[in-house]
Amino acid sequence: PTPMVITPVLPPKPPTLPVSDRPPPRTDRNIDKVVLGNLCFRTWYPSYYGKEVLGATSSHAKGGSKDGLLDAAGRGPSKKDKDGLPMLERLYVCPSCFKYAKELVAWWGHVKLCQQRAHIPGNKIYVHPKGRRTVYVPQDGSRGPGQKKRRGEGNIRYVEEVVQDEGEWSLWEVDGEKDVLFCQNLSLFAKLFLDNKSVFFDVTGFNYFLLVYTPPPAVATSAGVAPPPVTPQITGFFSKEKMSWDNNNLACILIFPPWQRKGLGALLMGASYEISRREGIMGGPEKPISDLGKKGYQRFWAGEIARWLLSLDVAPADAESGQETLVDVEDCSQATWISPEDCLGVLRDMGVAEDAGMQMQASEEDKKKKPAATGEEDAAKQNIKRASAEAEEDEERPKPKPAAVKQVPRVRIDKEAVRRYVAAHRLVLDRTCDPSGFV
Repeated sequence: PTPMVITPVLPPKPPTLPVSDRPPPRTDRNIDKVVLGNLCFRTWYPSYYGKEVLGATSSHAKGGSKDGLLDAAGRGPSKKDKDGLPMLERLYVCPSCFKYAKELVAWWGHVKLCQQRAHIPGNKIYVHPKGRRTVYVPQDGSRGPGQKKRRGEGNIRYVEEVVQDEGEWSLWEVDGEKDVLFCQNLSLFAKLFLDNKSVFFDVTGFNYFLLVYTPPPAVATSAGVAPPPVTPQITGFFSKEKMSWDNNNLACILIFPPWQRKGLGALLMGASYEISRREGIMGGPEKPISDLGKKGYQRFWAGEIARWLLSLDVAPADAESGQETLVDVEDCSQATWISPEDCLGVLRDMGVAEDAGMQMQASEEDKKKKPAATGEEDAAKQNIKRASAEAEEDEERPKPKPAAVKQVPRVRIDKEAVRRYVAAHRLVLDRTCDPSGFV
């Protein structure tokens, strides 16, 4: 049977992030809130918007410390100075091209006439399958009718809901060299929610992969009245270097706050690894990873590795217990396309692996080499007759180098521990990205 695929669902309204997951607002923010289409939400970090929009507040984003600005002596501003910094109350951003304005009238005039309102730049490369699935929706602490609620991390209660997918989720690839202005505006907007992003204007060396939701076509209300046109919505993206010396498959990733905690980040992570697999380059996200990104990747990696481990059908290492299995980390990496270092780290963090020493393994080129077989009796007889005549020449010829081998780590896996980890962390073992969805 075809494996199930996680399908995200557009939230009906901007959700309020739990207090435990929302980072504390930075005191050096130069913009308080952004208006993206019909959504308004608070920013997390300062961004590098120009003085023509922000005025004196544009200087807030300068500096590189975690807490904000640094003076010439390397000292950060005092609490009194931080509280007194000017801040733009609202920045209006076009949801289609991410152009911005500080005036509502000018912004609304642009949004109504934006040329990219019904057009996404770049090329569509992936369409996510539709389906029906069960999701856990965070609820407040009050009790009410419905299914039994579960308590999760941060004392948050969740309730199961069966949702039917509507509309289309797709991935679009945009070349930073062709759509320079769009990618620059997108990067400036993303900086409001990313602490360690540093590329804003030199975007020509990156490709941007946009996660787009296209709602279903509206039904005409009366005869002769055409329904309003469908407007696609960009909900997040990840960027990737065109040429990465470290084989990074992702430079930065962001799901816009109104669409977070819906499984969209895992979809982008799965797509980045599937793209790398198709390119034949094994890598991972650019390091260091932010704290928020690290949580997402740890959960994504654990789900991918757990699904592979539980699908193994091999003889157990201990016949009496019947639960432990010896696993080659290189095999785990090839199956999941996650780097061996990340695989080993996740296995140890999950607490389901025990080191089982090193194993000698031949290189991939040596595995492909096979001894030539003639298959003909005459050829075999001729080889035997020539063997004695060529004996002296063989001694003078340089001997071939031995097959290149390398040591790879092995770990002992307890499948029951894997199942307990999956249940405790509520991991969904379905694929987050369907390889057949690429076009």
